[in-house]
Amino acid sequence: MPGWPSVGRAEEHELVEALRRAHTDAPAKLYDSYAERLHDYASSFAADVAADAVHDALVTAQGCVHRLKEPARLRAWLYALTRFQVRARLAHRTPAEGMPLPVLEEHDDPELADLVHETLGELSRGEREVLELSLRHGLTPAEVGAVLGLTSRQAVSRLGRARDHLENAAAAVVLARTGRAHCPDLSAMLDGCEPPLTPLLRRRLSGHIGGCEVCTEGRHRQVSAGRLLDMVPVAYPPISLRRRVIDTCVNPERDQTRTLITDRGDSFDKAGFPVAVEPRSRRRRPRRLAPVLLAGACVLAATGAMVAINGGGASDDTPLRAEPSPTVSLEESPAEDAPTPEPTDEQDEQDELTPTPTPSRTPSGRGTPTARPSARQATVPTPARRRPAPGARLGTSCPQAIDGAAKIGIRARNAAVSWVATASQGLDVFPASGSIKAGGSVAIWVTVLDPDSSGRGRVTFTSNGGTASCSLAWNGRTGQTSEPTGEPTASAEPSASPSETASADDAENLDG
Repeated sequence: MPGWPSVGRAEEHELVEALRRAHTDAPAKLYDSYAERLHDYASSFAADVAADAVHDALVTAQGCVHRLKEPARLRAWLYALTRFQVRARLAHRTPAEGMPLPVLEEHDDPELADLVHETLGELSRGEREVLELSLRHGLTPAEVGAVLGLTSRQAVSRLGRARDHLENAAAAVVLARTGRAHCPDLSAMLDGCEPPLTPLLRRRLSGHIGGCEVCTEGRHRQVSAGRLLDMVPVAYPPISLRRRVIDTCVNPERDQTRTLITDRGDSFDKAGFPVAVEPRSRRRRPRRLAPVLLAGACVLAATGAMVAINGGGASDDTPLRAEPSPTVSLEESPAEDAPTPEPTDEQDEQDELTPTPTPSRTPSGRGTPTARPSARQATVPTPARRRPAPGARLGTSCPQAIDGAAKIGIRARNAAVSWVATASQGLDVFPASGSIKAGGSVAIWVTVLDPDSSGRGRVTFTSNGGTASCSLAWNGRTGQTSEPTGEPTASAEPSASPSETASADDAENLDG
């Protein structure tokens, strides 16, 4: 991550209290703590509106701080306010697909820099935002979800897809230089190829790396999405922006301007986060007239066919006789008359309970035999509903003790899992994120930052398969102990849901 000013939780509480009490120096502290990172985030949408969006977001935060229910969510709240202001300005422009591509700095590896620029353009707008908020700005999955209106699992899932896409593309260049000796398949794909790699070959290599355990392990060792994003230069705010923000917040002559800014963004949810109101034109209307119009078309088509058949089959000396035309009900419209929309899950259930209608008579004239129920129609099996596949589950295996460093095993069950590891103060975890195929497992290294002193900490795993954590305690090398000898030094703490924990057999397999 770039060198943003670090703001701890205690400092956030003090800043919120200062804003609520209307201290004169509170706007300046707010700007110095968050303006640089907010301007960089706003510039990823549009550089020409970033300064104005950050100005209005900080003024809104100063005037509406009483709406923030939890002071610990100040950082996510400021990002949400900035995003709201940017989108309000871009709403009047012609919508463009995705976010604008960033301009990368001159790098000593031009091939890799060009690849990162190209790969970021292939990501969707939502994936780009999750990637930048998580890896470039250091927000947790819960904070990312609060900014984008997602759940923590949705944020983790999007982050996993975006990170894998970026790292696999970059690994195609890196492993093509260093990984041939470790993977024979990769070496065979690169046989006879000279750098730089063609776009087609890079895509093939990226697909291979995503499905090869050896290359995936090499990707985790040599490629990091966070370091790749560091190649994008920081968009610092103009020097005059600080004076503008402070003057608007504290100058009595700017009361009207301050009121206009806060009123423009006065749409918040229960937690105090801004809510963007969708225009009515985007709301989908229920399609209830389609079945009625379809049935009416079937009736008219059947009536016209009867007139044509009766008229064409009559001779010159035979008077035309009016025959009753068949009536078609809405529930028994033939499937051959017009195409029907794709069935939903509720329609599938109704189709299982409703028998297939068969015609009792045919609308034909002389010489046409009466239609009989077809045996082939009677033996057509009804579609059976498939049971939903079991959801992804994350299992952990915590070490029995830690002496400087230890391994934690995690396993993906039922489906692939994208995970993010967070270590408490005093511990370091590597790698901090990744993805596991269904049935696969990986080992995570946990290191004590200060092995000479005793302490305790926790490593928490957040994923689309649930959450889990390992509590760790260690004795310092000086001989001091912070835990009684009779208590265990580490224990796994699974999440509240039993579906998000691993069994004892899985733990033994991971330790082995």
